[in-house]
Amino acid sequence: MAEYVVSLVIESIAGQMVDEAVSLARVRDQVEWIQGELRRMLCFLKDADAKQDGDERVRNWVADIREVAYDAEDVIDGYILKMMQQKEKALIRLFNRYPFFLNELVARYKLNKQITRIKLKIHDISNGRSTYGIENIGERVEGASFAVNSLRERRRSYPHSSEEETVGTDEDIKILEDQLINGDLRLSIISIIGMAGLGKTTLAKKIYGSSSINKYFDCRAWIYVSQEYKAGDILRDLCKKVMGFRKAELERMHREEMEEELSSVLEQRRFIVVLDDIWNKEAWDDLKPVFPDTKNGSRIIFTTRFRDVALHADPRSRPHEPCLLSDEDSWKLLSKKICLEWNAMTSLPAWTEELGIQIVKKCRGLPLAIVVLGGLLSRREATYEEWLKVLQSAHWQLLRDPTQCLDILALSYHDLPYYLKPCFLYFGLFPEDFEISVRSLNLLWVAEGFVQPRGQEPLEDVAEDYLEELVGRSMVQIAAKKFNGRIKTIRIHDLFRELAIKKAKEDRFFDIIHGDAKDCFLTRPRRISTSFGITPKTTNRSRIRSLLVFDQNEPRLKDLKKFKLLRVLGLESVHIGLLDSDVGNLIHLRYLGLEGTWLKQLPSSICRLLNLQTLDLRSTLIDPIPVSIWKLPELRHLFFNKIREMVVKPPKDVCLFSLQTLQGVCIGRTSSVELGLDKLTTLRHLSLFGHLNLQEEALRRWIFNSKGLQSLKLDSRTRGEDITRVTIPGFLDFSSHISLNKLYLGGFMLKLLNVQDFPPNLTELTLHGSFLMEDPMKTLEKLPSLRVLKLKHSAYVGKRMVCSSGGFPQLQFLKLSFLYSVGGWRIQEGAMAKLKELHIVECKRLRIVPRGLWPVTTLSNLKLGYMPSDFEMKARDRKGENWYRIEHVLPV
Repeated sequence: MAEYVVSLVIESIAGQMVDEAVSLARVRDQVEWIQGELRRMLCFLKDADAKQDGDERVRNWVADIREVAYDAEDVIDGYILKMMQQKEKALIRLFNRYPFFLNELVARYKLNKQITRIKLKIHDISNGRSTYGIENIGERVEGASFAVNSLRERRRSYPHSSEEETVGTDEDIKILEDQLINGDLRLSIISIIGMAGLGKTTLAKKIYGSSSINKYFDCRAWIYVSQEYKAGDILRDLCKKVMGFRKAELERMHREEMEEELSSVLEQRRFIVVLDDIWNKEAWDDLKPVFPDTKNGSRIIFTTRFRDVALHADPRSRPHEPCLLSDEDSWKLLSKKICLEWNAMTSLPAWTEELGIQIVKKCRGLPLAIVVLGGLLSRREATYEEWLKVLQSAHWQLLRDPTQCLDILALSYHDLPYYLKPCFLYFGLFPEDFEISVRSLNLLWVAEGFVQPRGQEPLEDVAEDYLEELVGRSMVQIAAKKFNGRIKTIRIHDLFRELAIKKAKEDRFFDIIHGDAKDCFLTRPRRISTSFGITPKTTNRSRIRSLLVFDQNEPRLKDLKKFKLLRVLGLESVHIGLLDSDVGNLIHLRYLGLEGTWLKQLPSSICRLLNLQTLDLRSTLIDPIPVSIWKLPELRHLFFNKIREMVVKPPKDVCLFSLQTLQGVCIGRTSSVELGLDKLTTLRHLSLFGHLNLQEEALRRWIFNSKGLQSLKLDSRTRGEDITRVTIPGFLDFSSHISLNKLYLGGFMLKLLNVQDFPPNLTELTLHGSFLMEDPMKTLEKLPSLRVLKLKHSAYVGKRMVCSSGGFPQLQFLKLSFLYSVGGWRIQEGAMAKLKELHIVECKRLRIVPRGLWPVTTLSNLKLGYMPSDFEMKARDRKGENWYRIEHVLPV
């Protein structure tokens, strides 16, 4: 983590020296010296970070470097803040600038003193390496290596691998055994993936020992790989288990000889080999030549935490990820563990079930945590009072002995590249069980400076890749996905959250205020998360870089000026009446999230936030919108309240040349797109509503010039007005928008649709209130990449729809709602071959389920809302062999 902190400070200093060249001109030499020293220290930190858990001297030395890096960042940012404030005062006192020059001299004098102190600290740290005997950090690995190896040994032989302690795996076993026995004859790699403690190894052992597997395969071997694998050791282990070689024989064989012997033996057998706990692609690449593919049904099973490792080994086999246990199965596992430990008992007293279910709920379905608590309970007296104590302290019990649970999870953390460590720790800032918006999370990471540039690629896209990597490493869980396959919301298991909080506090990365803030500020954290009506009231706030506040009811958030170096201010569902005008003094602020605050007014001082990247005003009551926000030069993402119609009237001299997202903009009767909005052509996401029909030509030119658009929502609210029917060619031509993949058109009465007018790579389309007279399916089914289609509220007013054979080749989700006139729908065989989910809401004339729907074997979910009762009955009659489920939904 220190490696990340120092590298981030180095990049921050470099950026400040460019952006604030004038302010730092007179102290440039001192700042460059600090930057150079930190860069030299960075060379040692990679080894030191990995070894600090096993050597307290290294840990203290790393902490000293982290502290001096923080100090350097604070000193430079504080100086820039002071100079900006002095410049503003000088502009006010235009005819008396003497005080400004005097204050500048004072500020520079203070900066020089602070830099001198930092130089002394850096010299002490450099000398400390030899003083404390840690010059050769790379060679001092014994303690750390022993600790990690013993931890892996415990993980390998952990009691949870006992067959008697498995529950809820019957369906997993059935699926995997079918793949192993009835799959392709080619050599296949069947991967079991998931987070630490999920029971991957346990599941693999149960399959490996099953009678059906023993009968089908005539050669078996179980190999433990681990993070620190050695190819030679693994080959020797394979030779012993496959060919029965003795240790003395193996010691005389070269690697090439072992590979040749193994390959020749396996060629003649139908084998199954389990490679347990494989961590990287290189391990498989080293072992792959040993396993011949003789097309006889041989198999290899992986257990791994990493999806990319599984897909690298066999892209044609889908990795299998077991689910977390249900409460019922969690209780079964807990009771089996306790009974196994007690030996004499075959069942638990009746009173234990109620408390036991509450206890396992604390584990969130993670088998490892359940087994740990089961072992704890088995050593307690079987009384209600003792079990109640465990319930009340379940999380503390799991954390008390890290080697039992937390350190096993920590192996995943230690394996992270340094740039992902702060991203993972950041999850600890959010409340327990909080469902985190991926869009907001990515913008927070960018504002914090966690995301490293990759050429010309937008930082937000890089952040999305970071998140995908954490998901692939099974460290965070997908809570909800969009129908285009991208992640919508994310959550983290409670134990991984506890790990993040523990590591963050050790590194002063953040702290969480639960009650009295005094203890929190003894650790001098860089970030604070607070909730439930608690506001940090301590005076020591100057070093805080981020403040996230959840679920609070404060009439006014006061004393913001004391958070003078703040970069992130996120207020989630915080009911505040006013935002302090001091927010304008936070010149380093990059993220201001006010979603759900019901804020009524933004202070005019917001115009001074020249570094602001994201301004989120969703679910606020702000009216009018300050004109000054259209002149914030670094603003990249601007979200308005899309529920409450606040007419936006930007000035002609709009300066948002970096803006990527503009959402919830209301165009009024007297608004004009040509008075500033049309200059915003760098947009990737645009959402407009209001009287759009009155500005068709201006809109057409603006959108035509915005070639980088990825999503576009146009909702023309024109109730009670006469509107001329327009075609897409007459209004908008999307054929040149190759990046546009999501399109919403609402309130535009369309005559007809032409395929060539749509974006060539469109994946999601919504038509709302289009009043199409001709069947839209004959056009839309030709869109080659369309995966999501929603026809809503009289999008089509004809009577019949036909989906042709071969049409909609990629469609996975289809929603038909409030199509009152549609009475017939024909689906030809071969249409919508990949459809997974179908929603039909309030289409009351549609009484017959199309016959062509039944051959669509991918369909898994049919949702009906306010449909005729006979339609539902016919759907259930034709359901056949239960290959999809029927649900009721309310009209949306």
